[in-house]
Amino acid sequence: MSTPGKSPVLIKPVYDVGYYGHDVKVPLSLLSGSTVTLVPSTSTFVQVLEDGKVPIDELPIFVSDSDEMEMIHAGNDTDFDKTFAWLPDMAGNLYKYTLSFAVGMNVSAYTSGNFKISSVQFIVKQVKGDYSETLVDRIVDPGMSNITSAVAQVAIISFDTQVAKKIFDKQVTTQIKVNTTAGSGTYQCGLIPLFCYFSAHTPKTWTPSSIVMHIHGSLDHAFPVFRNEDNENLLDHSGIGI
Repeated sequence: MSTPGKSPVLIKPVYDVGYYGHDVKVPLSLLSGSTVTLVPSTSTFVQVLEDGKVPIDELPIFVSDSDEMEMIHAGNDTDFDKTFAWLPDMAGNLYKYTLSFAVGMNVSAYTSGNFKISSVQFIVKQVKGDYSETLVDRIVDPGMSNITSAVAQVAIISFDTQVAKKIFDKQVTTQIKVNTTAGSGTYQCGLIPLFCYFSAHTPKTWTPSSIVMHIHGSLDHAFPVFRNEDNENLLDHSGIGI
């Protein structure tokens, strides 16, 4: 910005230390795969919590009395294993990483034996080319009971952790793996993109399976802008080590 007939107005670079940062919400869903409809009122629900506490995060919720959930899976008798990738559009510092999602196991034809979700593993990495750095690697046992009939069970994973890691030009990937115990019969195992928190056929809260990343813009994110000053956008460098 400049003033006609006068010297250009100088711009003072400012970093707002009071800026709380931004929650980037990424829904987990899949375009490919087979689907099966689960009935919450006839399914078993378990919510996996860290230290027995319920994490509260800024996730969208709504209320519905629907008694159907769609589960996306890779086919009959195949455990779920899928990696999701997110590429940041700026340099930033990732301070907290939250996972809120639901996976399910549906026994469509039961003959004998025990079926259940044995464990859920999620692996978070920074990846670019041959470079790979693991940020989170956790295996949780949801404590599911054995299924001994043609029904379904749902495991809700609520997990958050502080990361304190700079992200920039590398993908942040999240791999979700579900390990099951299977008897004799046919089952499907997969991700539930939109899930409810309890099974009764009454009005209940629903939320999308999501990743939430709390990110602050890093100082070098603004550097290219400050570096490319011109005659109409001059910086006031007084008191600043150039």
